[in-house]
Amino acid sequence: MARSLASHAVRQEAAPPVLIDSTVLFLLPFVVYVLHTLEELPGFAAWATRHFGPESTGMFAAYHIPLMLLVLLCSWQARRARRHGGWVVMATAFQWQFAVNAVFHLTSWIILGDYAPGAVTGAVVSLPATALYLSWICREARATTREIGLALALGTLIAALAIGFLFL
Repeated sequence: MARSLASHAVRQEAAPPVLIDSTVLFLLPFVVYVLHTLEELPGFAAWATRHFGPESTGMFAAYHIPLMLLVLLCSWQARRARRHGGWVVMATAFQWQFAVNAVFHLTSWIILGDYAPGAVTGAVVSLPATALYLSWICREARATTREIGLALALGTLIAALAIGFLFL
């Protein structure tokens, strides 16, 4: 028995060190949002005005700053919670929203024949980050199937509202 305990202790010591706490992945929605907004900021208002409804850079910033803080709050609280619950659902919903938003940007660019500011980060950042994020929360059981389903529904609704806002 002593030999078994000793070999178990050796196996535990031989485990590779954890270099980063994986819950940092809950911050992906915020990081994606910041990068995406930085791409959109210079030209999105003019593009949206041409194709949808009047928009100004000041208006764009005015509603993105509080939304960015909301996404940061949800991401930070989800990281603190580590798994399950409302904060995890909301962080996941926002991440999914960025994937739906990426599809909107790419589709708009194709249909309108005019580059949609945000399409590059949508394709290169949002879609891969969403795939990574969703595979991680599933693999690590950070959310239940029901929570993920709710998050996808909420994220789709958030994206629909954001796209609908362009027509105002």
